[in-house]
Amino acid sequence: MSEGIHRRGRRARRTARPFLSWAAALAAAVACGCAPAARAPRPPAQAAAQAQGAAEAPPPEAARREQPPPSGPARPARMPPIAWAELPSGLSVATAVNRALPLVEVRVVVHGGSAADGERTGLAALTGQLLLRGGAGHLPGRELLARLESLGASVSVDTGLDATVIRLRTTSDRLAEAIELLGLLVQRPRLDAAELAKLKARAAEAARDRAHADGRWGAMMVLFRDLYALPTELHPYASFGATTAELAKITAADCRAFHSAWYVPKNTVVVVAGDTTPEATRAAVEKAFADRRADEPPALSFTDPMPPRSLKLTIVDRPKSAETELFLGVLGPERGAQDFPALAVAGEVLGGPSGRFSQDLLEPRGAARAASATTLEVAHGPVPLLAHASVPAARTGAAAQAMLEHIERLATTAPSQEEVDAAARRLAGGLGLGVETAAGLADEIARLSVLDLPDDHHDGYRKELRDITPALAGKVAADHVRPARAVVVAVGDAQVIGPMLSRFGDVKVVDPTRAFERKRTIPRDASASPAAGQGPALDAGRDAPAQEQP
Repeated sequence: MSEGIHRRGRRARRTARPFLSWAAALAAAVACGCAPAARAPRPPAQAAAQAQGAAEAPPPEAARREQPPPSGPARPARMPPIAWAELPSGLSVATAVNRALPLVEVRVVVHGGSAADGERTGLAALTGQLLLRGGAGHLPGRELLARLESLGASVSVDTGLDATVIRLRTTSDRLAEAIELLGLLVQRPRLDAAELAKLKARAAEAARDRAHADGRWGAMMVLFRDLYALPTELHPYASFGATTAELAKITAADCRAFHSAWYVPKNTVVVVAGDTTPEATRAAVEKAFADRRADEPPALSFTDPMPPRSLKLTIVDRPKSAETELFLGVLGPERGAQDFPALAVAGEVLGGPSGRFSQDLLEPRGAARAASATTLEVAHGPVPLLAHASVPAARTGAAAQAMLEHIERLATTAPSQEEVDAAARRLAGGLGLGVETAAGLADEIARLSVLDLPDDHHDGYRKELRDITPALAGKVAADHVRPARAVVVAVGDAQVIGPMLSRFGDVKVVDPTRAFERKRTIPRDASASPAAGQGPALDAGRDAPAQEQP
């Protein structure tokens, strides 16, 4: 077993591990539903028969000559060797060689992200941006950025759920100089109060804009608060983003305290991928990251959230909206649990490109313009499975009913072997697709470190996926994926969609422009409840659209 695998085993005993930009991951996952998933093409013989009517099929010899040879299995992306080193300070260094271009990609992963915000939602993100904009050591912010640009380097800061990740790209001949400036930025930031005021103003304006115009952001604000609900405390994952009022509370002293607590060597991993060597990387990092503090990072409490006692429904009100963004979320097993691969397969059966949502919810058969489902890997506790559909407002009730019926059906009836095999193949084929580039390789090493997974995780996970049976996928769905444990959030015009959703239960209506405060509650309309045993209602809804109107 490699040193890297052992190193992450030790890190598993810590209480805070990073996750690369959970907001970015969510955006990517939701984007899966931005366009209809590709439908499986008809077999050539079937298409020809439909096009030519009763035309006689070609003889077998001609068919063999015309058909291309069957394609072999996709070549799995393989992780190259990763050289790990641990400096005397406790800082970890990973190097992966990729000489395709004379470039290097650096990721500094600090194990402190938005989950560590505490009572100051947005603190980790603002601190990360202040590192870059507020200057470091003897260099003001603009001068620091100018120095990096003079080296041909580009740098950015990305705050995730459990980590802040500083990303840097430069030419291989300037690696040592770039890492020297990076060490200065990470270990000796100025965290200037005047620059913080500018950052807060820009962040507050962006939050106001999102509250008015970004329906998916609004949905996630409510969805994660409801999924990660606790009776007496705030779960670290419950806050998706900061509101304008929350941003206003953050001070430069808060940022300095956050940096002092979390930006310590034992809580930091430096990943370098590209045209370099492990020896050159270690020498540059050891020189630049001279901090010798032996402090341990703070401990966070990740109490398991309480699943809803029954279906929970919320509308994020956007008056006069002609479209509804519909989200459904449940919590599954932990990422490291034995049954996590079965959850991933179940999610793919539901919302993959050829999954059930694609077949039943999307136009032209259904009313949805987009439909998907995906798991979002988090470092601690149960993993969310999120489903999404984008539909005309008048079809919201039909789409919600179809989504709920599909997850109930998956929980009560095991999927077919064909569905499970297709889902497992797709998930396995997507592992590590970007590792052939230095940037993709650096990101993937950081991701594995974030989730405390070994360097050879891809190989083991592919085998786990191949071993999933319909019974295993059905069991994990029965345990976790069912309406009684679900949270549904709809972003749209409450006047229009409220009566449609009230057939499923009480509906809370919140105002995104007022920090998601409750506007009212629409009581359940028992007389309009869907009939027991009724199948997915999209087709029926399309035949009788008037029934969907309030």
